[in-house]
Amino acid sequence: MKLSILTLACTAALLTLAGCGSDSSSSASAPAASQTLSGVAAQGVAVVGVPVTLTDSTGATLQTAATDANGNFSLSFKGGKAPFVLTVPVNDSDGSPAVLSAIVASGSSTTANLNPLTTLVTQRALGQTLTAAPTAAQLSAANPSAASIAQAVTDVDTVLQPLFTALGVPSSAVNDPVGASYSIGSALDKLFDIAHITVHNNTISVGQRIDASGQTVAADGSSTYQSLQLPLTGKMPNPLANGPVVAAQSISKGATTTPIQHVIVIVAENQTFDGLFGTYQTTSDQTVKNLLSQGIVNADGTPGPNFALAAQNKGTTQTSYTLNPTRGSAYATLLQPEKIGIVDLSSLSTAGGVADTRFPANLPNGPFQISKYVPYAQPDSSALGVQLGLSATTGDPVHRFFQMWQQTGGDNSKLDMFMWVAAQTGQGGDTSGITPSNPAQGGELMGFMNMSAGDAPYFNTLARTYAISDNYHQSVMGGTGMNFFQVATGDMPYFNNAGTVATPPSSQIENPNPLAGTDNFYQQDGYSGGSYVGCGDATQPGVQAILTLLTAKGIASNCDAGKYYLVNNYNPGYATDGTTNPIGPNNYNYPPQTVPTIAEALANANVSWKWYTGGRDAADVTTESTLLAVSYLMTQQGMTQSQALAYVATNPGLLAQFAPSAIAAQYNVIGDPLVASSKVMTNAALKANLVNLTTFDHDVASNTLPAVSYVVPKNLASGHPGYSAPADLEAYLKHIVDEVKANPALWANTAILITTDEGGGHFDTGPIQNLDFFGDGPRIPMVVVSPYARAGMVDHTYYDHASVLKFIERNWKLAPLSKRSRDRLPNPVQAQKAYLPTNKTAVGDLMAMFNF
Repeated sequence: MKLSILTLACTAALLTLAGCGSDSSSSASAPAASQTLSGVAAQGVAVVGVPVTLTDSTGATLQTAATDANGNFSLSFKGGKAPFVLTVPVNDSDGSPAVLSAIVASGSSTTANLNPLTTLVTQRALGQTLTAAPTAAQLSAANPSAASIAQAVTDVDTVLQPLFTALGVPSSAVNDPVGASYSIGSALDKLFDIAHITVHNNTISVGQRIDASGQTVAADGSSTYQSLQLPLTGKMPNPLANGPVVAAQSISKGATTTPIQHVIVIVAENQTFDGLFGTYQTTSDQTVKNLLSQGIVNADGTPGPNFALAAQNKGTTQTSYTLNPTRGSAYATLLQPEKIGIVDLSSLSTAGGVADTRFPANLPNGPFQISKYVPYAQPDSSALGVQLGLSATTGDPVHRFFQMWQQTGGDNSKLDMFMWVAAQTGQGGDTSGITPSNPAQGGELMGFMNMSAGDAPYFNTLARTYAISDNYHQSVMGGTGMNFFQVATGDMPYFNNAGTVATPPSSQIENPNPLAGTDNFYQQDGYSGGSYVGCGDATQPGVQAILTLLTAKGIASNCDAGKYYLVNNYNPGYATDGTTNPIGPNNYNYPPQTVPTIAEALANANVSWKWYTGGRDAADVTTESTLLAVSYLMTQQGMTQSQALAYVATNPGLLAQFAPSAIAAQYNVIGDPLVASSKVMTNAALKANLVNLTTFDHDVASNTLPAVSYVVPKNLASGHPGYSAPADLEAYLKHIVDEVKANPALWANTAILITTDEGGGHFDTGPIQNLDFFGDGPRIPMVVVSPYARAGMVDHTYYDHASVLKFIERNWKLAPLSKRSRDRLPNPVQAQKAYLPTNKTAVGDLMAMFNF
């Protein structure tokens, strides 16, 4: 009987392994020969930078080896007792930590791949789900043989065979999924994008599900969606049904890898995750890392039992730029919040750095609930049904590159320097009105919205109805301009002269070393001044401190020699009409860029796109001018709304007076990165896709929305402190979500991705992954609104702005934008409850937030 089993195993399609016979440890007279197992670890994308572990049938670990940038690995070992099990940690299709596995019946040198199909086979052969390399007890209980392994292949293949046939997966790839040739982009690899296999519960989901309450229906009346859990033991279910298989085949032949046909990316302004979701309370099956869950604050907004974790310390006098200032004593109370950046909406004048007396001067040293002193929302007194200042605005914290590196220490492992750095440096001395004696910053950056007290109600509703991330990060330390540039490119702009690398004016190069006679006031920094960094040269001011941290962690800087990268806000090199803006010592524009953008990539693949921004065209400006004029007449002239409207109607010249203010109230010039691209601005077809917000409403209503839409709210609705706030943003988000959902055909295949450009310098407790010289930065919100979103999910996968690029690229089958761009980075692998990837420099593609 033993001979017949062995003969069966040698003829089974699974065992293309050489040398069937007794296991490699059976000879006592000769030393064990060296053996090799090599293959690919993948799950629709390569599994990169994590160890593959080889375990023999006794539970002994024989070898580990890390996967390379393409998921390849090779294990050389001696001895051991077959069969062998290979395991590699991954993030599962739903974001959960899991392992891919493969079981090999013989120890001879051969190929061994790990992917979701090999994992289903392995777990069927062992009769159990693996969460790590198998133990001796697990292997002993299962006692797998060549025959049982071959039977597991047959069991799984029989259920999935209709899908293999429909998607053109060759029999050689599935009859022996472990030992067959496998490559990224092969038919089997593509299957894992179309059919979503969740290995931690042996589930395969196939077809097209439109929402939680209904399914599409095939011509024969059958469902076009099927979620099937494969048992670990016992009778297998019937093969996959025809309707879901046909739907999967249709998706595979279409333009996208998922049912999503429209992506709307909304990029608001300047809110961290803790600032907005600091007291968000999840459903019972989810966890979240925020101020409330860590005990830093209580649900009522008061200091919690772990309030001291967020206490702010003073630093001592610094002599050079450092990421780890020498600490002094703790602040007795927060510095009183200031009015910096607060705009009077009737005059559009901006407040300077003076105390905001709405807040007490003795706030406890830690996060405080803003709405205890300033209402979260107030009645809309504006005209025309358009929101103008739903919120009482608050001060605008500093959010610049070297300040944020210093506040967080690069990784946020210490949380105590946010306020001191802000209060010492402010927005930099090159900014008008900022001086060492008055940097115009107080404790405003420690304020948070309290959902538990009713703040941010629409964000709360979206989070409970759809999916959010508590581990999505701004891409660059600092402010709006460079984070928007990353949204469009995954890369950084640099100074050039007609496309040739050049050196910027000396007055525009950052120098964060402290000015003599100050504790930490940077020598050259600020709007209308220092904003470029030559980070390829360690002798440049401030550069060595960051490079030292990166070197200690084994992380490349991604700084090309000779290039000066823009790290703070300047305006783009083109005006909206395509004329070039001047470049020079007193011109705060950055030169036209040739960095590849998502716009070109989509256009080259014939995927439609538009970038919608408020104030770009006349229709937006007229609407906003009317609103500002009416508001002025009501607040400054004492007119009623009807009187003001009538006056504007009979005095059209008044609108022209408000047009410049209307453009400022609408147009986010530094948040318009495609206007910086010479490839976009000198191509009439591409430039025509830069449109206004009025056009967005029209495109939704007329079913002319492109496949990919970027939407930048007008400034006054952006949520940016000083001239907007989250209540204004919520009103605009509700407008967009409601109008998309009102079009059922559009809603059924749409994903709305809501984030902010950056955190605005507000406090946040999330760990930060260092990806290169430029970031990442602190956590910011990410909300996925879609009928395919995992309802109520809080995803812990590590993300940043490149994740949106990766989602678009994976969905529309596009390559990364360049060899430098962040979208080239692999997907992360994270342990349970971990917020940083084990395979460093990795960002996710958002797919885990969807239930396809």
